[in-house]
Amino acid sequence: MNIAYVVAECRPSSEEDDYADIVFDDETYIFESVEPAENIQAAMLITIDIGRARPKNKSIVLHHQSLLKLIEGIEGKTISYQT
Repeated sequence: MNIAYVVAECRPSSEEDDYADIVFDDETYIFESVEPAENIQAAMLITIDIGRARPKNKSIVLHHQSLLKLIEGIEGKTISYQT
């Protein structure tokens, strides 16, 4: 499978210490699952499935390269940008 996009499903956070993996509109969420997708159409279908199956959960779609840059930044690696 050639991964082009990644869909992350996020469930509402119920942690006592306000820990969260991501914040949407001042609401905290924890990653529930991360699904690879070959193209944007596949990613959209995954997000539709999440919305239908678990309407309280939200999802984000990231381009695979964007996700890699995010991970490198979290790990403290220098991120090179091409212009």
